[in-house]
Amino acid sequence: MKPSKSRNLATAAKSLFASVICFFLYRGMKVLYKLDTRVKEEIDSWPVGRTIVLSASYDGPKLCMKRVSWGLARLKDVSDPDICIAFKSLDGAFLVFSGQIGTTAAYAQHRFMVKGDLYEVMSIVRCIDLTESYLFPPVMTRRILRRLPEKQVGSITVYCRAILGI
Repeated sequence: MKPSKSRNLATAAKSLFASVICFFLYRGMKVLYKLDTRVKEEIDSWPVGRTIVLSASYDGPKLCMKRVSWGLARLKDVSDPDICIAFKSLDGAFLVFSGQIGTTAAYAQHRFMVKGDLYEVMSIVRCIDLTESYLFPPVMTRRILRRLPEKQVGSITVYCRAILGI
């Protein structure tokens, strides 16, 4: 049975949305490494050379990163990452990336799989949560995080630096 055009369009839109979120998530984490001491401490606790993949689905968009001496570097692809957080479906990734549910709820609902050291995975999730608290408006952040972390810099500053890549 062939999927309908509207279903294909919805899947393409979710895939594009996930790609944009991955872009801003990486750029946001990179900016916050310089501006937020909590993100810097978390990332500094990862061993240099650690590879991380956040995958929106099996064949969907993904964010590949490597811990380097100056913070994070984005990679095109990683064949065997040290840490992998892989959503089982694009729909599950969309719920998290759009702020409809948090990472803890998605984990409880078995929407993604994890490969790697659980301690390091939790550290990555803390960085993602902190980054989301800067990138999402407070009304969304309250829905996905148990408590709102105090910001050490304004969200506008993070967005501007993420867009400009500085």
